[in-house]
Amino acid sequence: MKQYSKKAIGLILLIVITSLVLAFLVAGQFYISAFIAGMILLIEAWYLLRQMERSDRLFRHFVWSVRYSDFLSSGTTHQKPSDALPQELTEAVEEALQFYKKHLQQKESQLQYFQALANHIDLSVFVYSPETGQVEWMNQAAKIQTGLNFAETIDDLAAYHPELPARLRILHPGELSILQVRRQEDYSQLILSSMSFVVLNKPLTVVSMKNIRSVLENKETEAWQKLIRVLTHEIMNSMTPIVSLSELLKSKQTSAPITDEEREEIHQAVDTIFRRSSGLVRFVENYRKVTGIPTPVPEIIPVDNLLDNVALLFREETDSIKVLPSSSHLQVIADKALIEQILINLIKNALDATQECENPRIELSAGINAEGKNYIQVSDNGTGIPADVQERIFIPFFTTKPVGSGIGLSISRQIMYMHKGSLTVISEAGKGSRFLLTFA
Repeated sequence: MKQYSKKAIGLILLIVITSLVLAFLVAGQFYISAFIAGMILLIEAWYLLRQMERSDRLFRHFVWSVRYSDFLSSGTTHQKPSDALPQELTEAVEEALQFYKKHLQQKESQLQYFQALANHIDLSVFVYSPETGQVEWMNQAAKIQTGLNFAETIDDLAAYHPELPARLRILHPGELSILQVRRQEDYSQLILSSMSFVVLNKPLTVVSMKNIRSVLENKETEAWQKLIRVLTHEIMNSMTPIVSLSELLKSKQTSAPITDEEREEIHQAVDTIFRRSSGLVRFVENYRKVTGIPTPVPEIIPVDNLLDNVALLFREETDSIKVLPSSSHLQVIADKALIEQILINLIKNALDATQECENPRIELSAGINAEGKNYIQVSDNGTGIPADVQERIFIPFFTTKPVGSGIGLSISRQIMYMHKGSLTVISEAGKGSRFLLTFA
């Protein structure tokens, strides 16, 4: 490149010198010499023009190769030996083309790799523009599931389900939406999720669709099996002694005159039947509580006031219950009465867990977690919960207490689910427990 630049500069200087000589000869009226100098000037100008045309041709070839990704011909193609440009210039252009070719091949191989990967997974994925609704790309799973080989806009997806385009327009990044689809004999439940990104200043949205029908059915079956086992256990525990004692009373009724001892035995049997029947009635009433939680009526609740009000309900335990200060601006949107019910239940459980502690400590605190969600925490230094029991404590009617209905934590978790939040536990046997109410 330096040699080519020096040559061009030298040629320009030569034209300038020749032009000055021509002007001097004309001024001195040396017309023959001036004519010769003029011819030389024309030859120099013609040569410079040829050099410029060659450079322009090479540059246009370079631009054409980049534009149409054509690297089959080199920068010196179709050049005669007499038209050859300096080797440094042609080598520089050829090197630039080869570098661009290699870089483009890498990008194309990466694109083919990711397209093959996206087409291989069984999750339906497609990309569209949220501004125009134009579908940019669909993987093979999406084409098979929707039955569409091509979709120009998301409105074309209405052929698969009339409600799908409207769901996509209101689906915000990070949210989940469940869509029920029935096509002839096939029934599925799709979970929709999306994420947004920008490519070349163009916003795009990636949507995934997954049929979770089998997963939901398995979870539902598992839940019913757990509930049926609990119901069967409780009912059989009550009905077995009732049937046995009823048979005893029937046999006593048909026997000879009843003695005082037998009368006392009958009285005890009737009392047992009454007690077990009352227990069964209470069990059914508790089951109604589990299935009859009212719909939450949300309102803005200052967390500090909420925790202080709940703590006041346990005035006799003020030495062990502490409310840790939190941000005065921390608020949650929830049903105040239902959240108070959860906190009361958790505090009662914490009091039971710390009965044998020398220095019982129950703390109520609140804050914002790493995901930016508000939470309320109830922690204690009690007996803790064994690892194999921690998830079972949320099953209806399961309890580790000698006396207890086993519905408090189950109802509490259902209330949080109705608030689109969660109730979780972190515990270790002998080291206390922490219950977290996380709000959406």
